[in-house]
This record gives sequence, structure tokens and C-alpha cells, in this order.
Amino acid sequence: MFNKLLSNLPFNPSLIDQVSFYSKRLHKEAGIRRVGFAFVALAMMLQVFAVLAPAQASVSCDPSGNDIIQCGFRSKAEAINHCNRNDQGFGTILLHHGISCQKLASATERSVNSREYNNRLRSLGRKPFSKPGETSQNIPGVGNLFWRPLSSWGNFNSRVLQTQTDDGQLIMVMFECGNLVRLDDFQVRKPEPDSSLRVAKSNNPQGEVKSGDTIDYTLAYTNKGGPAAFFSVNDVLPSQVSLVSSSHGNWAFENNAPNLRWHNNVPPFYAFGNTDAFGTPGFITIKVRVNDRVPSGTTICNRAFLQDVPKGGTSPRNTSEVQVCNTVVVPCPNGQILGNDGYTCEVVPVPDAVCVSLMGAQANGDETSKKFTFTTKANTVNGATVSSYTYEFGDGTKKTNNSSSLTDTVTHDFPEAKTYDVSVTVKSSVADKPALTCKTKASIQPEEEEPVIGISKKAANITKQIADANGTTANANDVIEYTLTTRNSSSVDAVGVTLFPEDLSDVLEYASLDTNTLQGGVFDPETKVLSWNEKVNIKGGASITKTFRVTVKDPIPSTPSPDTNNRSAGDLLMYNWYGNPVEIKLPGTPIKIVENTTTTLPNTGPGTSLLISFAAVTIVGYFFARSRLLATELDLVKKEYTTSGGY
Repeated sequence: MFNKLLSNLPFNPSLIDQVSFYSKRLHKEAGIRRVGFAFVALAMMLQVFAVLAPAQASVSCDPSGNDIIQCGFRSKAEAINHCNRNDQGFGTILLHHGISCQKLASATERSVNSREYNNRLRSLGRKPFSKPGETSQNIPGVGNLFWRPLSSWGNFNSRVLQTQTDDGQLIMVMFECGNLVRLDDFQVRKPEPDSSLRVAKSNNPQGEVKSGDTIDYTLAYTNKGGPAAFFSVNDVLPSQVSLVSSSHGNWAFENNAPNLRWHNNVPPFYAFGNTDAFGTPGFITIKVRVNDRVPSGTTICNRAFLQDVPKGGTSPRNTSEVQVCNTVVVPCPNGQILGNDGYTCEVVPVPDAVCVSLMGAQANGDETSKKFTFTTKANTVNGATVSSYTYEFGDGTKKTNNSSSLTDTVTHDFPEAKTYDVSVTVKSSVADKPALTCKTKASIQPEEEEPVIGISKKAANITKQIADANGTTANANDVIEYTLTTRNSSSVDAVGVTLFPEDLSDVLEYASLDTNTLQGGVFDPETKVLSWNEKVNIKGGASITKTFRVTVKDPIPSTPSPDTNNRSAGDLLMYNWYGNPVEIKLPGTPIKIVENTTTTLPNTGPGTSLLISFAAVTIVGYFFARSRLLATELDLVKKEYTTSGGY
């Protein structure tokens, strides 16, 4: 139209009116296209902002309950608050992996791709999904958690807080869910254990000694656990000996006879480390002298123990004492016999007899052996004879050996580990007297044993009066009572035990918890975990039980067929594990298919939208510029034609 008007105008001047009309139309069209161009340009700017600042999910809550922090957090400060409050066990989980709340505060914010680090990233969650490479991890106070490759959720970017442990291992925390991310070679460093001290002792010579003899005591001490704070080696000398010397290296020695004490003299904590790292225990040697005028048959026992302050404690504690014993003898020349004072020999013109010594030795030299061999020595003069030896073992039992020998031996098995007073009375041809009785001690050290803790669970249907409801079917409104048992199957006491938590997430899908039956338990409504935080002591062979009740919901929730991601959901089973599995079935209900809630925003393709917007701006801008140009040219034609008259 534009070209036709301009080409015919010189031959038909009357067309100038049509040129004026067309010019006005072009001006209006340019105005409309100007508005369109402005809107398209504005839309393109919005797409640019969408690329530069991607949209964040307003609700990132995972309905499966896999999030460590349900719905995640929006800022580092919010994450630190979750840690300090230990919401849903978040602080406990971080600390188990070597990250304190203070260290989390120094973390840096960044975006991480699920396939970074050569696809070696692993993420932590509360629920199992049977993904390839998935492993479980038990964290005390939290329960079982699950690690799987981060890329198993797809190829995506996620905003994280990144920090590292004291030994340089990488840890990230995802904003959207609070789940931890680490590399596949991450090593959980166990907290330094408490010390485990033990002392052993030997004497040289063993058995019989005389007044004036010297005895060498050797103390060997070990630590099989963590560093022992304010550690010392302690020895208690018997009153019948005197200290000659002590060989203790560069350790400090305190002599407060009869109490002797050694420590390493390294303040402030005087710690003694794990001896396995050195490959040898520590040794201290003491030399003592048997005092004069010690009665024959006297048993002299030297005791030793170790002392430290337990981890987290303030008061010292002692290990079990160990002791070694010798028996003092006073030999008399032929024709003489020991007097009633026990240390002088007397010439006796008449027949006489005396018990010289009683010594005990454990089988194979094992300090924990309950089997002892006792040897008795007697002496006679001037034709006196011995007829029997009667032993009292201190455990309520006696034994008599009929023998005329001046030496007698007997074996005996003691019932338990402790120290027994053992005596023997020699029956002879002379009248009974105190000198015919010898005494000694038999000490049995307890075997080192650690507490063995086991857990078990059972369920009872109170409504139907079924004692063992495992594997049975429960109806709506049935009351189920769970009994959790924590047993110490060892013979030693377990001190400061934290009871294992109970994960009720699957049970509470179909039941309601009766919070009045928790017996001191604390229920976390977010994680569905029931825990008892107060530490308890369990004696050897004893157990502690905790019970609580749930009520099956009415109506029983109509759930979809089992979720492919969370197989425990929607299966009409109340299942959980506490040392053993317990499963209670529920009657079938009509399957209701419900919409799946998406946990991530759809991929709207901001890059593609930006490209389309650019093309639209270009096209609209072209037509706007073209309309404006044509209108301008027609205005010029009108002006020139009007002023020149068409010539």
C-alpha cells in the first residue's frame, strides 16, 4: 500500500488525501505497537530476573518424613537455632559426625551439584528407600538413619552450609531438609573412651620368707582405654615390712608409709595414656625388708591399686585391689621347737609339735583362678608325731587329711572371687595348743568383664486380652501395650546406660500414642521417636522395662497401596524393631488413590523462556520500528508535496 501510494502520487495529486489518512493510521499503529513492545520488553526483564534469582520452594516439606529437619531452614541462623535446641535430634546427629553448633556457625553457604566430587557425595535421611548403595547408621539417642548416593535423587543443585570436622573431613547440611551430605570415605571418629585401668603385681621370692629377708614387689599397670586423668599408682605396705627402695623412673614418688603413691608429674591433668600405643605396660619396682621378730606363720600381704578421675567426673575412683602374700617362717635347730611367741626357739626336753607354715598358690599362677593348692609344714621334737591336718577354707567348708607326714597338701575350689581366711590345725601326739594352728589368706581377683546390654520388645492387645499380639490382627480402637526390655546379661553392673530410643513412625500411621503411659519418656512429634534421656544403672543379670500404649485409629486411615519410595507407608501394618521385630496387622480397607504431593518445583526452563522472550522482543521491536519509519516517511512526503505543490 505504501509503495502504491507513493508511486501513483505524481500522476494523481488527489491521492494526497489518502496519503494523509494512511499516515494517521500508521501513527496509531506505531502507538499500539509501542505499548506492545513495552510489555514484551518488561516480560523479558522478568525472565532475566528469573534466571538470575531462581524461585525457591515455598514449602519443601517431605511427606515421607525423610527430612532431618522437617521443612528445612531458610538461613544459617535458623540452622544454628535448630542445633542449639537439638530439634528432632539435629544437634546430636551433627555432634556424632564431629560438628558442634559453634562449628556450624562458621560454615559457608554455597550451591552443590548432586554429582560433584566425581559422584562421591552421600546424603543422610530418616527413612529407607532401598536405593543402590544405601547403608544404615545407628546414632545413640536418635535411632537408625540411612545414607545413600546424593545423585540417586537425580541431577540437581542444592543450597548447603559447608564446613569440616577437626580432622578435615567435609560435611554439608542442605537448606531444604537439614539432611547431611558427606563424601563416601567419611570416617566417624568415635568419642574418646573412658580409661580402662588394670594393675598386676608379683613378689620375689614367693612363698616363705624369714625376718631380715628382702622382697621385691613389681607393679605392672596398663590402660586399655582413653587417657586417665589425675592418674596414680598406689601401694599399701604390710606392717611387717619396711621400705628399702623404689624404682620408678622419672615419675614423682610420695612416701606416706605405709601408703606409697606414684604419678607422672605432668600438670595440669597428670594423664596416663593408652599403653597399647606404647606396646608395653608401665612398671614400678619396690624393695622391702621383713622386720625382725615377726612371728612364724604370719602372712604378710602387699596391696596395690590404680586411681584416676573418670571422664566427665570430679571425684577419684580406684580400681580393684590386687595383692601378693608371703608367709614368715622361723626355722629352729634340731632339738628345739618354736615357742608360743612365734619367733623364738626353745629347747624342749619333752615331745612337742608345732605348725610351721601354711601357704596357698593359685592354679597356673592365674590371679583369677578359684582353684588353690595349700601346703602345710609341721615340726616335731623328742618323738612327737603328727596324725592329721584339718583345714577351714573360710567359705564354710572343712577338710581333714589323715597323715603322719610333716608336710601336707590339699586343693580346694572357692565359690567366688574374693579374699578368704584359711587356717589349718595340726593334730599331734601332744596336747592341742595355738602353735599347732597356721593361718593364711587366699585372694581371688575378679575377671575383667564388660556389661553386655541387649534389648527386646513384645506387644499385647489389651482390648482382646492377647498377651503376645505379634503377628495378630488388631481392629479400630484396640489398645496395644508395648513392653521394651533392656537387659544386662553380664555379671557386672552397667553404669550410666542410656536406653535405646523407639521409632514409632510406622506405628503412629495407624495409631495414636497415649502420652500418659510413657513412664518418663519424651516423645518427639516431628520424628515420631520416643526416648528416655535419663541415664540408668542396670545390675548384672538384671533388666529394666518400659511400657507404653497406643490406640488404633477409628476409622483406620484409608491409605494408598504401598509407596514405591517408602515401602512401609500404606501397608496396613504397624511394624517396628526394638531388638526384635513386632508386627501387628490391620484389617483391609478400600484403597483410595490420592494425589501425590510434589516435593520439588517443576522445571519451568527459565533459559528457554528467556530465549523465547528475546525472539518476541526482536519481532515486536521490528514491527514497531517499521511502523514508525513508514509513518515518518509519509509525513515527509506530505510536507514536501504540500510545499512544492506536487512539483
